[in-house]
Amino acid sequence: MNLKLYFKNISVFVFSFLLFPAILFSEDLKTDTTTETEVPKQPSVAKDEPVKLTPMDKYEGVFEHRLQFRMGIGFGKLSPAILNETGPAWFMNSIMRQANEPTAPLAIPYKTTKDLDTIPQYRDITYGWKNKFEIQYAEDRTIGKYDRDKPASNNFFSPRTNNYWASAFEGNRLLRFEGESQHFRFSYTHPITDRFMIGPSINFHRYTEKNKISYGSYSTSRPEAPVPDKATWSIGGDANAEYSMKGILPGIYTKVKLKDWWEVRGRIELLDRKGDFSVLGSQIIQETSQSINALTAVLPAYGGKVHDKGTLLQIESSFRYCRFSLDIGMIRQDVQRKYSTYLGDTIGSVAKVDYSARSIGIGFSEMSSSIKHTVTEFYIMPGVSFMYDQEGIY
Repeated sequence: MNLKLYFKNISVFVFSFLLFPAILFSEDLKTDTTTETEVPKQPSVAKDEPVKLTPMDKYEGVFEHRLQFRMGIGFGKLSPAILNETGPAWFMNSIMRQANEPTAPLAIPYKTTKDLDTIPQYRDITYGWKNKFEIQYAEDRTIGKYDRDKPASNNFFSPRTNNYWASAFEGNRLLRFEGESQHFRFSYTHPITDRFMIGPSINFHRYTEKNKISYGSYSTSRPEAPVPDKATWSIGGDANAEYSMKGILPGIYTKVKLKDWWEVRGRIELLDRKGDFSVLGSQIIQETSQSINALTAVLPAYGGKVHDKGTLLQIESSFRYCRFSLDIGMIRQDVQRKYSTYLGDTIGSVAKVDYSARSIGIGFSEMSSSIKHTVTEFYIMPGVSFMYDQEGIY
């Protein structure tokens, strides 16, 4: 049967069923002999009134206080600053080194890593009053682990010079990324309509980042070099690059109520955090020539001041049933990282020109530009709420 015709027949039947008692009632009025004057008919006016939602300034339309607990997990993409900074910095360092060592090899980046997969985890607790004032403590942790099957590295090319043959090598490999944020937020949203609320928020924010990395290199000297026919290869070792920052993030918070059980929320914050960083680890260098076959450990050690600036955007769709909720959302961080102080060196007996394009003493190349760091995450967070009013806890 045609679906459109079916619904048409049903609607005619329902309309007739509702109209039949009205016809009988009108006939009774016409035959009533006790009525001295005829009552004039009043025209009926059909009004299409919009469906009214429960007020946004109360939870469940009744309660003024709410305490909510949520936990969740998601998946994400990461473009890490620790890798994005390596290519430009090493290239500039190798150019600056030409002033003192004209025959030193250049480090030209030719392959960078793509966005990396991550697994984020979330938890938060929120107290709200009249759905206007909210106090929230939230934690999120993003983890990424990478190996040769999932490469996360920069590759470099060194053209031939008077002392070195051309070579290609992996410069910096990210083995593990861990970023953890704590947010202590205060927000107020004012009802503009019965469906829309907007207001300011402020976030007292702390951030730590831990990167486990390894440094690579490869060079071969020519017969004309002071030490001829020597291969220098970085075969092992790793380092820990750690960041610790904090800041105060102002923002705008909005809520849109589509149904009594469905709400869409959005928050954008101006991210501005400062702190310290340190890099400390080891690098195992193998030197091979006609007279040398040795393994030597060198120690990269760096530290200084770092500053992240950008935006933090969060959009989520919240579905509610009684005290239970299910939130599906997205978080996007667009950050520019800049070093105000970058100091350090690689300590060891191997000539740096053979294996390292990192900074020596003061990291002018690292301090001269800002580096992109982006995080995009999608998540799902179930939650449970407890409401309170004069009658008690629900």
